[in-house]
Amino acid sequence: MNKKYGLLLDFDGVVVDSEPLYETAMNIQFKKYGIKVKPEDWLFFKGKDAKAVFSYIRDKYDAQVDIDAMRKQYSIDLYNEFKKNMRFIPGFVEFYYSCLDEFADLIVTSTSREVMDWTFENVPVDNIFSGMITSNEVNNTKPHPEPYLKGAEQIGIPIENCIVIEDSVNGIRSGKASGAKVIGITTTFPREVIKEADLIVDSYDELSPQILKDLLL
Repeated sequence: MNKKYGLLLDFDGVVVDSEPLYETAMNIQFKKYGIKVKPEDWLFFKGKDAKAVFSYIRDKYDAQVDIDAMRKQYSIDLYNEFKKNMRFIPGFVEFYYSCLDEFADLIVTSTSREVMDWTFENVPVDNIFSGMITSNEVNNTKPHPEPYLKGAEQIGIPIENCIVIEDSVNGIRSGKASGAKVIGITTTFPREVIKEADLIVDSYDELSPQILKDLLL
């Protein structure tokens, strides 16, 4: 069956409850260097890759850090958190399978291909998805529209027929700039932070294939 619609999914905070795990691993690095990040910094971090985050921290706080060394140790700490604590967002799996008759699916993440491959091999979360766009496949990460434009191209669905599900400001802006309709889910930030989304929900119980199709009309 040829599918008419696309479902482009961010991974962290949308598919899996991993955002607290990233925060824990990042805070380990910040503590080592005596860096106390501010609440507004986390708004920048969400949807950004590790290199962008640590470069931002170095520049903003004039910290004497070795970005490559920091990323390496961060990856080790992050992997330990993933192994112990990663799980699907409640209700996601049921929602996902309900969409597959009509929606072609794809993960679109700012995480690297290396981390994603390791994740599906080592954590209690199965790779049930048709494919992925990671930071390795793009020149510009979110909030640039390139990740979602490449995602639509990969599944062969016009971007205007695609639904993006995101939990961060950077991700929402990326999806909207691409021309897709964007659903924001409040797993990471409250409604007032992700207000730019076309539709905001608190859980997957509020979504269905019909609701997604209605959003595209």
